[in-house]
Amino acid sequence: MKSLRLVFILAALMFAACCEKPDPDPTPTPVTPSTDKVKLEVKNKVVAHRGGATEARVPDNSIASLNYAMELQCYACECDIYWTADNNVIVAHADGNDCINGLRPWESTVAQIRDAGHLSNGEQVPTLSDFLDVVQTQKCTRLWLDIKNITEPSDMDANVLANYAIKAVKRACEIIKEKKAEPWCEFICTSNSKVMAGVAGKTDGSAFGAAASAGIPIGWMANKSAETYVKNGYVWANLSEDYMKRGGGSRTIEEFKKNKVAISIFNADSVDQMNYYVAQIDDMKAICTNYPAALLRVIAAAGK
Repeated sequence: MKSLRLVFILAALMFAACCEKPDPDPTPTPVTPSTDKVKLEVKNKVVAHRGGATEARVPDNSIASLNYAMELQCYACECDIYWTADNNVIVAHADGNDCINGLRPWESTVAQIRDAGHLSNGEQVPTLSDFLDVVQTQKCTRLWLDIKNITEPSDMDANVLANYAIKAVKRACEIIKEKKAEPWCEFICTSNSKVMAGVAGKTDGSAFGAAASAGIPIGWMANKSAETYVKNGYVWANLSEDYMKRGGGSRTIEEFKKNKVAISIFNADSVDQMNYYVAQIDDMKAICTNYPAALLRVIAAAGK
């Protein structure tokens, strides 16, 4: 009898277990991230050239210079980019031979460039990813990524050299998209039309096309008329102060305003230059300078 009773008890327990509802799936349902883009708070129109390294007395294109621009809450920190042989993007300003630490970036890996030397403050040469990791910690300052022209070696096909610059912006766009950093980035492109518009039959795109596809603004730094910008579909001119009438050139802010092309200037470093462009800052996208703190003081004094 005892054994029969035990059988009934075990059967009842098994029946109850079968009737229980299964445990919920321990794997949480993925949450679809918001598609709303981050909106940066624009506090001024000051761009710190190479992070304001000259004023801050730190190496240009360093994390220290980026931090300086962010502390000032500048509109942007300008920095220079190159494509590397390991399909990365490095932030640095090459020398007159287009070398970084004695190496041509498109022939070298990031590791090789870093092994060849550090910045004067001990930092390693940063990549674009390094810069994005820092700039995305705040919502005011963005990066102005300067697509550098490459001219050395002088005996190399100019189209091949232009393609290295185009690769820099294309790879940069991929990295930016991977990190969802589009709101923090804008490009400024060398005046080399082969880079901006691409080299037909020799490249797989152009700086303008890559930036446009990624939805990232891009300004051309060519000394061309506003009508030429409009004709090519370019909506932003980033011009040297030397190109402007005040600097001895022929371009005017009014010319670009009339043609609905945004205009920014580099570099307004003297007091006279700062005062001149600050007086017209309402009609400008931005003013780039090596002395961002000084420019901010001029803007404050002018009540802008």
